[in-house]
Amino acid sequence: MNKFYRITPTRHGWGYGYGFFSNYRICLEQLMIHRESGANTIPYVDWSGTTFVEGFNPFESIHISNNYNPFDQWFDQQIPQPNDEIIECTIPSNPDILHHGKDYFDEPIQLRRQQAADKQYMRIKQPILDEIDSIWNREFEGHTVLGVMARGTEYNFHHPMYGVFGVEDYIVEISNILKQNPQITKLFIASEDMEYVEALSKAFPNSYFMPNVFRRTDETMEYINTVHCWPNVSTKRLNQCELLGEETIIQTKLLSKCNILFGRKCGILAGAILWNENIKELITL
Repeated sequence: MNKFYRITPTRHGWGYGYGFFSNYRICLEQLMIHRESGANTIPYVDWSGTTFVEGFNPFESIHISNNYNPFDQWFDQQIPQPNDEIIECTIPSNPDILHHGKDYFDEPIQLRRQQAADKQYMRIKQPILDEIDSIWNREFEGHTVLGVMARGTEYNFHHPMYGVFGVEDYIVEISNILKQNPQITKLFIASEDMEYVEALSKAFPNSYFMPNVFRRTDETMEYINTVHCWPNVSTKRLNQCELLGEETIIQTKLLSKCNILFGRKCGILAGAILWNENIKELITL
């Protein structure tokens, strides 16, 4: 019999989890504590009960009909068996360990603490890593790349403390970055808003964005400001949550490979810094 330590993001905030990297970093914080304490239990990251469960929309019903852990779709970890003991993690979030409003690019000691726990416990499934390498080699090999995380949609409404920006603000700042860095030969654009992607790719033709991933198209601002988990609860695709998580991982890992990273403070920007493979400079809006 094994002894597991169950870590879930549902003990934070409204109780159903948030966006991908909000959930991820909530769990990472507890993994850091576990690792540094020398505990002998086996961590198990569990996203059951979050809005990453297919078909679960707490704005309509708090009943969850699908009983599974979405995290296991994207990451390899040891899974508890019926005869194993499970201890619940009940430690509250502590901003002195991991502050969720920081990216830690300029705090290398703290960043290395996060990365050590991340590398020990969070193992992305190989097919996803293979897809990331395939895209990078096909689209960016030999280029000096500016990665752009253009967060839009409900973010201005829910997080005005990080600034209120539109797509024109991104275009102006990217133009300045390109003038100051003539060595940049290609852009990678990540955004959850199709209007942003279309405007940025038109302004900067030598760019790439992943096609066929989920982005805002006809959802109204009133709806997405109210239903803040709107990407998770969308019914436009089968297996929406599984696909959304995979697309988030792929785009974040691609951003982590870029030479310069630009964007506003948000979860995916912090995720790219956490997974940093090549970023030499971070520029925030």
